Order: sequence, then C-alpha cells, then structure tokens
Amino acid sequence: MRAIYKIAKSELGTLFYSPIAWLILVIFVFQIFSCFANLLEYSVNMKTLDQVQGYQSYMLFVIGGFAPYMTIQSTLYLYIPLLTMGLMSREYSSGSIKLLFSSPISSLQIILGKYLSMLIYGLIMMGSVLVLVIVGYFSIKDFDLSLVLSGWLGLYLLMATYAAIGLFMSTLTSYQIVAALGTLTLISFLNFIGSLWQHIEGVREVMYWFSLKGRADEPIRGLICSEDILYFILVSGMFLGFSVLKLQFARQSCSMSVKVGKYVGLVACVALFGYISTIPQLKCFYDATANKDRTITPNSQEILKQVDGGLTITSYVNLLDKFGYLGMPSNWFNTRNIFETFTRFKPETKLKSYYYYDNAAGANASREEMDKAIERLVLTSDINSKSILTPEQMREKIDLSAEEYRYVFLLERENGQKAFLRMYDDQGKYPSEAEISAVLKTMISKSPRIAFLGGHGERSIHDRSGVNYTSFTTVLDSRGALINQGYTPCTLTLSAGGDIPADIDVLVIADLRKALTDDELIQVKRYIERGGNLVVLGEPRRPEYIAPVLEQLGLAFVPGVLVQPHEGYAADYLWVTFTPEGAELEPIFARMVELNNVLTMPSATAIYETENVGFEAIPVFTTGTMKCWNELETKNFSLEDPTLNEAIGEKENAYVTGYALRRDVKGKEQRVFVLGDADCISNAELGVDREFRRSNYALIDGMFRWLVYDEYPIDISRPAAKDNDVYLTPAGYAWVKIFLRWVCPAILVLLGCLIWFSRRMK
Repeated sequence: MRAIYKIAKSELGTLFYSPIAWLILVIFVFQIFSCFANLLEYSVNMKTLDQVQGYQSYMLFVIGGFAPYMTIQSTLYLYIPLLTMGLMSREYSSGSIKLLFSSPISSLQIILGKYLSMLIYGLIMMGSVLVLVIVGYFSIKDFDLSLVLSGWLGLYLLMATYAAIGLFMSTLTSYQIVAALGTLTLISFLNFIGSLWQHIEGVREVMYWFSLKGRADEPIRGLICSEDILYFILVSGMFLGFSVLKLQFARQSCSMSVKVGKYVGLVACVALFGYISTIPQLKCFYDATANKDRTITPNSQEILKQVDGGLTITSYVNLLDKFGYLGMPSNWFNTRNIFETFTRFKPETKLKSYYYYDNAAGANASREEMDKAIERLVLTSDINSKSILTPEQMREKIDLSAEEYRYVFLLERENGQKAFLRMYDDQGKYPSEAEISAVLKTMISKSPRIAFLGGHGERSIHDRSGVNYTSFTTVLDSRGALINQGYTPCTLTLSAGGDIPADIDVLVIADLRKALTDDELIQVKRYIERGGNLVVLGEPRRPEYIAPVLEQLGLAFVPGVLVQPHEGYAADYLWVTFTPEGAELEPIFARMVELNNVLTMPSATAIYETENVGFEAIPVFTTGTMKCWNELETKNFSLEDPTLNEAIGEKENAYVTGYALRRDVKGKEQRVFVLGDADCISNAELGVDREFRRSNYALIDGMFRWLVYDEYPIDISRPAAKDNDVYLTPAGYAWVKIFLRWVCPAILVLLGCLIWFSRRMK
C-alpha cells in the first residue's frame, strides 16, 4: 500500500509541476462555471420579468442535468487523454521504466499507483464542481441536493473510467501523443460499440452492456442503478487489468497464446459479471430526486402489484408502418427502456419481438410492392431477412386487423388475459407511464364503457369528418383518445322494447338531429332514474330534440344563439371560462384556471335551470358579462354582424354554457355533464390551431375523469417542484458572476504560478 501511495504522490508531483495539469483545470473550471453562471443569469432575469415563475430554477438541474452536468459529460473525454497520455509513455521514453521493473514493486502496484494519482486529480476537478453546488444551495429555493450529488457521482465514475482507458493506452506506446489519440479512439469506439450487431439476439446484449454511451445519464437525472455503478467499476477494472498484464508481459516473456488467453479470460470474466449485473431480480435502485421523478408513481406501483403472475410484453413491429423504424433491432434497447420503470417492480416480466410487414393504417400497396419495399429495407439496415414474417405468416400467429396492422405491443398475463398497447402520432411516439398503467389496470378491473347514442344523426365515434368525435375516442394513434386511456368507447343503438345495458358506465347523447321515439325516451328516463351517468351535448339550432332529455335533469336551453364578437372570428365563436365551482370538480380544471385558459365554443346556447329534480346543479362554464348576449335575430353569422336589440329581450350578461349535476341514488353519486355546444369537442375544433391557450382537450380529460370517479385516466401527477425560485437579486448575481467566471479561474492560475515558481526557486 505504501508503494502505491509513493507512486501516486510522485505522479501528482510531476503532474502539478507541469503547466498542462493547471491549464486543463483552469479551462475546465472556466467553461463549467461560465455555463452555470449563464443559467443563473437566466433564472434571475426570468424572476425579474415575472414571466416563468415556478420553472426557471427547476430547469437548472432537473431537466437533463442542464447545468453544468451535461456540459461536463459532453466534454470530459477531451480532458482526460491529455492527463493520462504520459502516465506510462513518459516512463518508456525516459527509460525510467527499467528502474521500476528492477525495483521490488509489482506491476499491479505500479498501475494502481498511477491510477490513484488520476483519481485524486479527478477528485480535484470534480471537487471544483462542488463550488457550484454550494452556490446553488444558497441561491436556489429548496435546492435538490441529493439529485445534484447523484449526478456528481455519475460524472466522477465516468471520469475514472476514462482514466483507466487512458492509462491502458499509455502502456502501449512510448509516444504521448499516440497514447492520447489512442485513448480518444478507444473512447469513441466504446461509445459506438452499442450499435453493433443489434440484429443478433444475445450478442446485442453484450455489445450494449459494453457501450459507454449515455452511461452517466441516469445518475445525472437522479436515478442510481447498481448496473450502472458496476459497469463503471468493471470496465475500469478491465482496463486496469489490461495494463497490469501489459507490464507483466514486458517483464517476462511468454507465448502469444498465453497472452491472448489471459486478455480474453479477463474480458470473459468482466462480461460474466456484467451479465449478472443486468439480471432484473438483482438490480438495486435509488431515486435521488426530491419528487421521485425517476420512479413510477404510487398509483402505477399499486396497479402493478395487482397484476400477479407472469407478464409477457410482445412487440409486433410492422416494418412498413410509419413507426416501424422505431422497432428495428438497432432500437431494441429503446423499446426495452420504455418498460424498464415497470420491470423494476416486476422483474419477472419477459420481453419479446416479432417483425413482419403488411399494409398498415389505410395503406393499399400490392403484395409485390410490399415485397420490394422489404427487400430494400433489408439491404439498407441490419435486420435479418429470415426474422421477418410475411403477411400470411403473421396472420397465422395473431390477428392484428383491429389494430390496423400497426406497430403495437401485446401485454399478456399468465392467466391468458391480453391487451394491446399502441404507439402514438405525437412527439413522444412511445407509450408513457399513463398509457401503460391504464392498459394494466384494464387487465385487473373493468374498463369503463362509454356508450355514444346512435341512430338519430348524433356525432359519430367512427367517422373522421370534422363534426364528429373520433379524434378523442377511437383514433388508435392518438395518445389522449379514450381508447388509449383505459376506456372502452362504443356506439349504442336503442332497440324497441329493450333497455340500456347495465354495464354502460357513461351514456353520451351528442347533438340529436331527430327526436327520440317514446320508447327510446322511456329507456333514457329509466337509465337516469337508476342513477346512470350521462353527458348531454346540444346545439342552439335544434334544441327541441334534446329538450325532453334535459327536462329529466331540470334544465333547458335558452332559445337563441350566444354571441361574443371578437375581431377575426365569427360573432357566435365563444371564449368561455371555468367558474370557481366548476374548477373545483377536477384538478385539471383548476390548472386551466391558473393558466388563464379558455374553452372555445363555436355556436353555443345558454342553459338555465327549470326546476329542482333532486340534482345539485353546478355551473361549470360561463361567458363574459361585457359584449355577450343571446342573439335572437341573426341567423347567418358569416354574412351578418349581429347587433344588440334590447327591445326584443337581448341583454348583455354572463351566460352559463355548461352544467355539472350530481345527486345520490341508492348510495351512489350520479353524475351528469351538460354542454350547450356539441362542436367544442369535435374533430374540427380540436384539430385547429389557435393563437391563445385553450382548454378543450382538458375539458374532455376532466369531464370523463369526473364521470368515472377518477378511476381513469390513471393519475400519474406528482407534487409541484419546490426548487422554483432563486434568492439572488440582479445586483447579487453580478457579484456571483464575477466570482464564478473570473475569481475562481484566477485563483487557480495564481496557485499554479506559485507552485511553479516555488519549484524553480528550489
């Protein structure tokens, strides 16, 4: 141990008596401290302008380890080769290696002593970052210290791994520049190795494990995993072992087969322990974030606990689907990582993949065209043509016609229960915790059936034209669609003499265009009387059809059309807001109020209470008081500008356009939602872009969530971040900026000069 210490001390002395170590340290500190100062400046300015309260300082460390960790991770590989290039190369070129070999010091002690010097230097480098941690701790409200320390640990281990690689390369040559370039090359290769042979099952797991790319990402984001920690230890140990073997072979001659055998044996041992570290049942995790952002929420954990027995997740990748490229073998580990937060709590979960091709989601290519497309794909990718199933082979295995032959996941329990999980046409593409949890919950409890009444010209959940309701109900690649959030939307046609099925959880009557028959009205009345939940949406130009249903609820539509003239919009295009009572129904409604969002209603009617039939009537949406009235004369708002005519009863006022009703029926709370506009959640209105914030999607989410008693969608919300403010004033930041950007680097420069001058004097 004493020999190791002496070698490390000697190496550090050599290092710090040279300008290179000080130059690297000064550049590193200046770069990282400046990055951190820029982020602090942004936070202070945003606080001053009061534009993004609650977000600015949270961005500082949480979102990807923005400052300074991502900068360190992306540049650290440039510094280490300059430090390690002379560790052994200098001994070779100067001839001092002969003195080391003739001394009573083993090869292991030489390597460990050299490596210890790099660990100490790295500790000084990364220790400088702790200055930023101290500044952040006293500058940021509720500073998330554990998250920051987690990232610090990950970066230090990354640095230690780079140092081990650099030390090994330094044992191979007497030329320092060659050692530095070799280190850069080997680090680049280890970053690239994870993309090799991904189409070969078994080999890809080994290549991915050896890959250095992104290894510090998880600690930086706050999740410490035993696999990542062991990776750094094992890979560092492997290169240190290579270095020891190289010195041993230089001291004593042996055959090439023995040399190769020892190197291969060391790699095999590391690979074996690496494989053991990846076994899900043996992994350990620690979420260092304050809100446990790197762990699935308690709701999801509780659902997963109830999914007892084995669970298999099979991905069926249609290579001709628009998302097929995401399921390619080269992206296999991205697919695995989607479910890793869940397999952490259910490690016995099995993952499987099948590749096939077929016409997906409306495509109409001929078989010959599909075959040629697959041939081109095989030529330009790493996928094995033998692993690709033809349309006929795939259809023998599973029927995916209901999924439109898309890239989907099939979740299958040991008891035979099955459910599909889909990809989505949005920025995220992959299913998130909410969608995965929703699918799992449908496997352990009944999925709410949302029945849309049909047969009277109502809005359809299967027709994609503008007035209908497919976009939030049955579109398979829409993340927010009911079908992807745990609901079961369906169309209900009433039969003569029948009754609304008892398994219907919510009945939706959306814009009747002809009257219900007496028998149908009786069925709806019985449904309401027995406590069934209901959504009623009407339009101002045909209130007579929906009036008999509203009568059962003690409500009615006001004759006329509400107008609220705004420049650039039709006069009957309303911007309504949540009432205080309505905002209390669901947290998402309250959030919309905080954000000052509005609900847009293209042509709406006001709603009023006619009589008390036992419901508590809660107004949810209301118009503004000024410049809003119930227009009784104008019919075509695209051609005519309405004018207020008080003589016929038109009056500026605030009008209610949405009600929530509730009452107790046989010990259960019955819930009803009534809207005076059916277009506000139509395909056309949801699909149009506006220059202001809207709550139309939030209405759908909150309304159905309220109607099913918050069972769906799965609540994965977390407490708001507490590190949402900075204590620094602009004047205080000015001093901090000077300290970080100039004083700290200047101190290092001065210290380096003093040490150099002291050595010259001696």
